[in-house]
Amino acid sequence: MKRFLLDTCVIIWYVSEDSRTTALAEDINYFQEDYAVSVETLAELLQLLQSGKLRLGASFEAIIKRLEELNICIVNFDTDVLHTLKVLPVLKHHADPTDRRIIATAIATRRTLISGDEKFSDYVAYGLSLLEI
Repeated sequence: MKRFLLDTCVIIWYVSEDSRTTALAEDINYFQEDYAVSVETLAELLQLLQSGKLRLGASFEAIIKRLEELNICIVNFDTDVLHTLKVLPVLKHHADPTDRRIIATAIATRRTLISGDEKFSDYVAYGLSLLEI
């Protein structure tokens, strides 16, 4: 069974029914793969919604409920992730702390990160398994 971690942009696109996630949405709905989202992703999503930088057609609570309905688990930030973050280099062109925590979560939990962020590919050399959409 494949294990995946969904990045913040993927959740936003999924909720917005963006065409970039059409195939992924079908996979999530019909296949028994192991999909998860980091608590860091949810915190970032909540921050974007509360600040008004992001508007979605669904409330934060509705998004959480939908994740639960799809059996997408929430991965917590624990000491394994913290240790991975400690050894993960801070790249000059990409030092976003939330992104780094999400990347560390994917590496520590041995999940393939699904993202549309082009900067994430630079972390493949440090153990990140990445599926770009």
